[in-house]
Amino acid sequence: MIYNIDFDLCAVVISVISLFFILLKKGLQRESNRLLFYIILASLASAVFDIWSSFGNSHIRNYSDTYRDILNFLFLFLHTSTSCLFAWYILVLLGLHRHLSRWKLCLFLLPEVFGIFLPLALNPLFRWVFYYDAAGIYCHAFMIYLLYFCGYLYMLFSIYLLLCHRKLLVQSQHLIALGLLIFGIVPIIVQQFFFPHQLLELFFQSIGIFGYLLAIENLDDIYDFSTRTYNRVAFLRDTAHLLSRQEPFRVLIVKLSRLSYLEMALSDLPYSNGFIASIAEYLHKLYPQQKIYHCIQGHLCLLQPLAENYPSTENALPFPDTHNYRNQEFSIPLEHCSIDVPNEATSLQEILRAIELPYDSQEIPARITAGELPLDKLPPEENPSHRQFTEEMMEMLSAFIGGAALLTPAEWNVFQYYIDKREISEIPSLAFISINTVRKHNKSIYRKLGVSTREELLLYLDLLRRSHRLEELYRACHQKK
Repeated sequence: MIYNIDFDLCAVVISVISLFFILLKKGLQRESNRLLFYIILASLASAVFDIWSSFGNSHIRNYSDTYRDILNFLFLFLHTSTSCLFAWYILVLLGLHRHLSRWKLCLFLLPEVFGIFLPLALNPLFRWVFYYDAAGIYCHAFMIYLLYFCGYLYMLFSIYLLLCHRKLLVQSQHLIALGLLIFGIVPIIVQQFFFPHQLLELFFQSIGIFGYLLAIENLDDIYDFSTRTYNRVAFLRDTAHLLSRQEPFRVLIVKLSRLSYLEMALSDLPYSNGFIASIAEYLHKLYPQQKIYHCIQGHLCLLQPLAENYPSTENALPFPDTHNYRNQEFSIPLEHCSIDVPNEATSLQEILRAIELPYDSQEIPARITAGELPLDKLPPEENPSHRQFTEEMMEMLSAFIGGAALLTPAEWNVFQYYIDKREISEIPSLAFISINTVRKHNKSIYRKLGVSTREELLLYLDLLRRSHRLEELYRACHQKK
């Protein structure tokens, strides 16, 4: 019997492309992405061992039965176990794995252990799954159907989870995940009953996985490598996810003195990113399993389910009072507060309002837990909120306003979304233009305004708000037009 391995060779190529795609574009920062990476690896290994075992089963004189047993075992185990791994991936993606009790976890693994692993492990003794006839030809035994039944069971379980908890996923992810499962089931049925010599199933599975990768956001869209934090888009999505599950959680917020931070950032922008990165690293030491979000300039957040026990910050290493960089000394006061949802906030808007308030505001609707972090406050006469803008800074703002007056109507349309604190990933759908058009306008906007990054652009806008010159920016642009 000669097997056609052409489709498996294509599956190998597609799986390798998928591995590079997820590593370069999607990243492995998130647990769900790491699981998907393992699924692609399992799919690649399945295709390799399918080719290898098919070659051995096609040329029986060159391979011993033991050697063929090992190859067939590895292929069948990896291939049928991929569906179990994908079902666990769906549980992680939906955030349901945290609430699995021990007996539920055992129930989840039951088909994998007793329906896939044990029959294959005992196959050399009993030949329940596959055997070789008198001519040495590879044949399926009756328990091969148990393996595929367990694989179908995990696929159907994944479909059930996606249908019951579809509100916890972005619509594109939900629909493409369903399509991937259906795309994987149908070719298996076709190969088993109609074309046993055409190795179709892994080829279609690899195409489905690659298609699913397109529904996952790029790491560049949600993660800032310079500060090693997630951005506002990731925070909004993850917070909405927790709110939709109606489970209590806590938002921990670390706020920097905004004006001090902006002055430091404008004097040396790369250092401001390094300063945020140092604080994010500090928070990672306290909460190693948590994601750190940089929601607005100088305001970092963490999301913690209240059902879990997190370490106290009382014995944490203190932040230094001052920071030295290139012979300059910076002193930036910090404040730490927390919000319990739903006790102290019930909507995303209320959470954002608490985050966006400056650190020295008296309106924060949350209990202040200063003392958990050793944060020194400046005396009232030196508080940054009472400082006057320097003459040099006012000249810089005037030059920025002059550059904004040079923007074309299309560039101003994009620029307004930055004034409204929108992320770059939100602009295409709001302005009805492509992301490439947004990037093209960004280059021209940065050049005319004399800035080099979006971070620097937002710093200037924040200073304009605090110096009450934002209206002057609007007037300069509208007078020109």
